[in-house]
Amino acid sequence: MTSKDVLIKGGHVVDPATGIDGRADILIRDGKIKAVSNDIKASNNTQVIDATNKHVIPGLIDCHVHLREPGLEYKETIETGSRAAAMGGYTTLICEPNTIPPIDSLEMVASLMEKVCQKSKVNIYTKACITKGLLGEELTDIEKLATDKRVRALSDDGNPVFYETLMKKACELAARNNLVISPHCEDSQISLDKAKGNSNVAHFPGKPFCHETDFINREIKCAEQAKGWLHVSHVSMKSSLDVIQQAKERRLARITCEVTPHHLLLDDTFRNSSGTLPKTNPPLRSREDMETLQKNLSNGVIDVIATDHAPHTHDDLKKGASGFVGLENALGALITKLVHPGIISLKELVRKMSTNPARIFKINGGSLAVGMPADIAIIDLNKEWTVDVEKFESKARNCPFNGWKLTGQVVTTLVGGKVIVDNSQIVC
Repeated sequence: MTSKDVLIKGGHVVDPATGIDGRADILIRDGKIKAVSNDIKASNNTQVIDATNKHVIPGLIDCHVHLREPGLEYKETIETGSRAAAMGGYTTLICEPNTIPPIDSLEMVASLMEKVCQKSKVNIYTKACITKGLLGEELTDIEKLATDKRVRALSDDGNPVFYETLMKKACELAARNNLVISPHCEDSQISLDKAKGNSNVAHFPGKPFCHETDFINREIKCAEQAKGWLHVSHVSMKSSLDVIQQAKERRLARITCEVTPHHLLLDDTFRNSSGTLPKTNPPLRSREDMETLQKNLSNGVIDVIATDHAPHTHDDLKKGASGFVGLENALGALITKLVHPGIISLKELVRKMSTNPARIFKINGGSLAVGMPADIAIIDLNKEWTVDVEKFESKARNCPFNGWKLTGQVVTTLVGGKVIVDNSQIVC
């Protein structure tokens, strides 16, 4: 509960969920949005936030984040990851289950959420594993996991379920229990090892990370048979978008997908400051793939932009770890490279980063309607800043956008009506 009302005054409100795109004030009481109108007067007991010349949007929701806790806290923690999120305008995260041990039972979910309650600056939900231990051999108790509303989806993260019969059963159970299946359609070492000598698998062997579209095709087939909901993680190829679009047109299952900022803005010709192509899974693709992703942002094929925030230490990267951190710079990079050039509108960007994730994963957020939680980001579209990983709230520094000069930054983030970030600094 907040001690007094909060009034966001004079901002340009952009909320695809309600259709608002213009100047409005927002009154917050007891952590929820009390009123949205043109000229709300402040009482003596009101904290006023001046949003003049700024844009006010529903807090961002990232449905694909690695927080590393439990087990890998040297890379990232719930506290540092949530601080990074708030700095980037994110008010809700859905974390991946590839922790140590993995999130594959109600007991693990409860243990994780106890830590979230103690440490997090933002709202956090989790995905749970499709298979026990992420080993791809035996399904978790999907029916039981579905009883915990903090579990928003099922995923084996970077280990796609290799056996089709197992994936088919998982889709059936998920559909029956109203859970989203959210697979990573990539080549993990586990799946590559299982494919060796398996003559029944047509799309193996081959060049690593070239089977994304094959996996997506299979997962779509399983989801359509189960009449379930499939959300495809980090799509990176033109051919993948083609099969997703075809599946959406068939309407035999609810098919949604996400792309990452790095696949939208970088291609395989990119080199970091050391002159090397940074490693991520799936890898950076061709310029044609990248441009196709951008073109499909506004036509309904791509539903979500998610960071796949993947923290690693410098030593881990030297040993071959892959992935990028992205919570603190994603919005600024996308505004700079997509909104300002006119490739996508701010309203459509907010739809991809807040409205749609809330709808897909059934989260009470992504909207500034009266009665909704006051999860809000205020951004200055004209504020110039430079990405500096040494100033990140995240523990990790593996960001390909380090040194980029951006125009557009989060200045204030509120979670449940509480100011977490003010003047682009953590204040709570």
